Amino acid sequence: MNLFAPGLREARRLFDRQINRFSLLIARRNLAAAEHDLGLLGWQQADFEGDAQRHIDQLTDVERQQSKLTNESAVIGQAIREMSAQRDAERERYEEKLAQLEERRDEAAAPVDDAERHLAARRKNDVDFDGLIAELDREVAGVRELYEKLRAVEVRTPQMNDEVMRLRNRMVEIPNAQDELRSRRVQAANDIRAFEEKRARGRPVLVAAEAALRKLHEGFAKADDVLGRQIAVRERRKRGMEKQSEDLESAKGMPYRQIGQILADSGIAPMNQPQALEAVRRRRAIVVRLAKAIASSIEASGHEDRAVLRKSWFAWAAVAFIVQLVAWCVWH
Repeated sequence: MNLFAPGLREARRLFDRQINRFSLLIARRNLAAAEHDLGLLGWQQADFEGDAQRHIDQLTDVERQQSKLTNESAVIGQAIREMSAQRDAERERYEEKLAQLEERRDEAAAPVDDAERHLAARRKNDVDFDGLIAELDREVAGVRELYEKLRAVEVRTPQMNDEVMRLRNRMVEIPNAQDELRSRRVQAANDIRAFEEKRARGRPVLVAAEAALRKLHEGFAKADDVLGRQIAVRERRKRGMEKQSEDLESAKGMPYRQIGQILADSGIAPMNQPQALEAVRRRRAIVVRLAKAIASSIEASGHEDRAVLRKSWFAWAAVAFIVQLVAWCVWH
């Protein structure tokens, strides 16, 4: 007796069964698609009763629900488009008004900024007029004292006479310089007062312009947020309706298939596409053939002697072990 033959036969059967099972899975899917197509094409072209009519009623109800959802979704879609257009128009009006108010704000800010710049420049280049005047007071006292000492000298050298003249001229120059400093002090104070008054006059206008900008922005942001939320709510509702419609479309698959099975069992083909019935019959024959092949293979495996088959498996396992051992020895 060939010890390897039973294991080889069983291995071939196992391999063939796996191939047939995979093919059967594909064939059943193809059959389901063909039955669905047959039901879709022929459900309105024949008179049904009993269980078939129940599937027809189910399809009719699903399509009625789909039509209702489609209409409601269209209404919501139109509302979304109208609200989006309104939102865009509101934004356009807001941007136009914003540009106008920003221009007014810039006009109001110009004199205030100008006054601030001049005041900052004045503070940066501030002159201590009082200190300079006091310093000149000290200088004139020293000059006068030296002048009196030199005049008290009875016999003076030419150099001393020149110094007396210089001191006399300096005593005349110092009061003039002090007068000029006092005049500049008054002018600087007047300039600062004028810029402060200019800034004070411009600030209320600038504050009002900035307040108008804030009010415009806050009002637009609030209204835009409300519109955005309303649009988002409707978009969610619309997506939910579309999802329900898709689920209903998927739910129609089973009634279509069941109607297709009834049409195929009754031998009724669609008038416009009679080949749909032949497609179902052809795929049914493939499914039957594959199922019979699997059943025959299982039956043949059942007729094998279990004890002989185990010995054959052990023989094949021993051969595989020896081959692996020889390969390991060769490579190592």
